[in-house]
Amino acid sequence: MKHICMALLFATCLAMAFASYSPARAAAIPPGAAALGYTKCVINEKPSLADIAPGTKGPFKWFSGQWYAAEKPALSKYSSKHGVLALSLDGDLVSAPNDFLAGKLPLLPGADGFYVEFDYWLSDPDADHFPAVWLMPAEHNGAQEDQYAGDPPGYERWMELDVDEGGFGPGLTGTVHSSYGIYAQGYKQVQNGNNVSGVDLDRTKKHTFGASYDPIKQTAAWWVDGVKQMSATGPEVPEVGARQHFYLLISAQSHGKKIPYTLYVSGVRAYVDQNSPLPPARKR
Repeated sequence: MKHICMALLFATCLAMAFASYSPARAAAIPPGAAALGYTKCVINEKPSLADIAPGTKGPFKWFSGQWYAAEKPALSKYSSKHGVLALSLDGDLVSAPNDFLAGKLPLLPGADGFYVEFDYWLSDPDADHFPAVWLMPAEHNGAQEDQYAGDPPGYERWMELDVDEGGFGPGLTGTVHSSYGIYAQGYKQVQNGNNVSGVDLDRTKKHTFGASYDPIKQTAAWWVDGVKQMSATGPEVPEVGARQHFYLLISAQSHGKKIPYTLYVSGVRAYVDQNSPLPPARKR
């Protein structure tokens, strides 16, 4: 009987081990995150109308319009279609309130590194459509919190990471910008020159667009549906990114003709190093 109990105990422990480390569970970490060892999911969202703030601040997940816009997109720009959040032309959602205080979604610390991905598709493939999913640092907020010791008065530095923009080429357009200068004199910037992928995409089908930032190697990389597209490093990827904290943006823009369309967003996720102090996201 003792041997039988021990055997049953061993079998139970073995089953638990396989359950804990199953291939399905391992596959849940996107390749772009796994490549850098970023295994803690800190944002796991299926955006909905209920997540959008009625105003410009408060404990909400998404806000209509960027902090510097005098006129914000009307809430009528957002709806629920096909069971997901839909943005019409000129819809513009950000994950940080205009005062950068007490939003529900966390800022991603550049010092920890991160991987972010968005699931989205478009209502039709017109080349005028300009969907954009991207990140900006909260320090670039008009209060010059992106000025650092040793910089001249009024001098600002920041990193912008564009995960994907549509209408520039046949496939993904992923860009990292290193911007700097004094506002009154005009900002300057450098960006990666390999930002337009030649791999054709049907944007009326759902794709997962991802980008990672590694502050140690000072690199950024872009992914589509789990396949790496390109990467960039300094000086296009500035060292100042490691000093900044990033929020997410989802925009339904136009390349000029203002042809109406709908941008459907079904998922947004972010991963960081397991040792990051950010709390894990709730399971959806």
